[in-house]
Amino acid sequence: MGRSIVGNETSIALTCSVVAVTDLSVNTVQVSLQAADDVAVSYLAGQYLKLELPLDGDGAVTPLFYSIANRPNPMNPGSLEIFIYNGSELASRIIQYLRQLTGSHEQVTVTLPMGKAYLQTDLEKSHLLVAAGSGIAKIRCIAAEIVARSSNAQVDIYWSNRLAEDFYLLDEFRQLAEQYPNLSFTPILESVASGWAGRTGYIYRVIEQDFDSLHSTRTYLCGSPNMVYGTIDQLSMLGLSEDSCYSDVFEYAPRQQSVAV
Repeated sequence: MGRSIVGNETSIALTCSVVAVTDLSVNTVQVSLQAADDVAVSYLAGQYLKLELPLDGDGAVTPLFYSIANRPNPMNPGSLEIFIYNGSELASRIIQYLRQLTGSHEQVTVTLPMGKAYLQTDLEKSHLLVAAGSGIAKIRCIAAEIVARSSNAQVDIYWSNRLAEDFYLLDEFRQLAEQYPNLSFTPILESVASGWAGRTGYIYRVIEQDFDSLHSTRTYLCGSPNMVYGTIDQLSMLGLSEDSCYSDVFEYAPRQQSVAV
């Protein structure tokens, strides 16, 4: 298995090879990384990493932060997966650079683990997992860890996107819902579109329709500050409170800095 880097509280830099860059949809890729030197990487489900790339050719590196999309894998403890949404010129450059490294001897620097919004709650409680867009990477990791620990855990997953083609993990989550009777999965398109037979609208409104109470529910959210704080506020009438919620937004965009919804 090799030596282990244990860093759930202290972040450690290591080098990784780019194993593959795989298209998940027209807009999103999955980047598969492998830690060098047979290192077994330790992190907790729901944490994120910092990827440093020399994109400008001047020797300076650009720090980039991505949720880790795969739960720790005891069969391949050096493997890491991230999702990148190709929604900007910078994202296009990042993806192009990583594609060029695929299969080469050149490596990238990764720092991990990072983030306090990892899975840390009692799995006897009901869990609500909420994602918008590529925030599904974190939720995928947490969901996989929950069912690996407790196959009977009550887990409700909601994933919102603007475009139907961005639901690139539909089959994976539907298979989870079939395999685990207490796990439900609800994809939500933000507005009505031709060919979409699923649910539509604001993510909090769909959740409102499905729950009478969220008082004892533990909630993990991944998305923009507006989505996270707006969802918490809108669902407060059902008993959802920030004290029972976990999100990276609480670290990088504390409540007083967020834009009101």
